[in-house]
Amino acid sequence: MNTLDQQLQDFLKALASDTRQRILLNIFSDGAEHDVGEVAERMGIGASAASENLSMLKRAGFLTARRQGKHVFYCHNRDRILELMTRLSGVLQDCC
Repeated sequence: MNTLDQQLQDFLKALASDTRQRILLNIFSDGAEHDVGEVAERMGIGASAASENLSMLKRAGFLTARRQGKHVFYCHNRDRILELMTRLSGVLQDCC
């Protein structure tokens, strides 16, 4: 039995959360950088929850991060998203 590699598993896990979907679609669709505090405020969630969700999105390849002093700024990673979507599409075409 074949299984998805860890990168594709992380990609799909990140998409499994309604909160992470809303973060991607409502905040990062503008292509700008956003920090944890802004994401927390705009989403109406705590800073620790925002940080946890942003970390998972980064680990899955949806976001990149840049540190400036004590702040971490996140931005969508379009090229990586497209790469992972292409790989996932290939897996689905092979199996289904």
